[in-house]
Amino acid sequence: MRHQISIVVVGLLLAAGIAVGDDATITSENAVNKPETGVSAPAVLVIQGELKPGGEATYQQYLAGTGPLMAEYGAEVVMVGRGVASEHTTNAWPVNAMLRFPNREAAEAFLADPRYLEIKETYRDAAYETLHLTLVETREPRVRTPKDVAEEAFGDFRNGLATGDWAPFLARLSDDFSFHFPLGRFQGLNHGKERAAEFFAFVSQVYSDGLFVDDVLGVTAEGNRVVFEFSDHGLMFGKPYANKVAISLDVCGEQICGYREYFGLVGPPPASDGDAS
Repeated sequence: MRHQISIVVVGLLLAAGIAVGDDATITSENAVNKPETGVSAPAVLVIQGELKPGGEATYQQYLAGTGPLMAEYGAEVVMVGRGVASEHTTNAWPVNAMLRFPNREAAEAFLADPRYLEIKETYRDAAYETLHLTLVETREPRVRTPKDVAEEAFGDFRNGLATGDWAPFLARLSDDFSFHFPLGRFQGLNHGKERAAEFFAFVSQVYSDGLFVDDVLGVTAEGNRVVFEFSDHGLMFGKPYANKVAISLDVCGEQICGYREYFGLVGPPPASDGDAS
């Protein structure tokens, strides 16, 4: 088994007629008669297995036969290697490789090609003790953005306004959280999660029956700052209240580290001290 990895590396490259070196690789530029399907998402064939004792020579013949077909279908070798046993993993196969095709159709056409099937039955099946093949249709990785984090936090903020349950929103705040409010007892810049808990508890006292977001009028993201514009309504100290509000959330990783609120009353000004959103 000790020579299997070098067989995979050298065999796949030489079979395709490419010199072995630090930069040697198989690219789609080597492809001829590549199927044109209009599907752009690349597909990756993941190969994991173990050769039979004495199967190295047969395996080399398999690689030599499949190399020209790989080039024809636009396949490229993106990874070869021996699995490493680790407490963090479940399997460590001696032979591992990944082949990238222009798309799923090209990969399936390659695997179903009568020329490949003949090589497979003659050499691959005879060489492998165990073999696992996985075909993956790839896509761009989903990367969480500050907007994603802020929108989730805004959902908890909206629920806190309506129900008075601020625990989920407060759990999203960073230890160095700060917030700015335009008037009342919390006017100006405030620091810390404890101060934030006091503020939002006071909001729920002012709107004891809940404050309800009617419409989200816009969401604007720039860098780590995300601004939500919305209208809301409720009873403020028992009197009808309506508002148009903009809040700005600063995102630090997966947490909210800053909050600023701006608003303008739609209805008549409240008779009380009016120091909540």
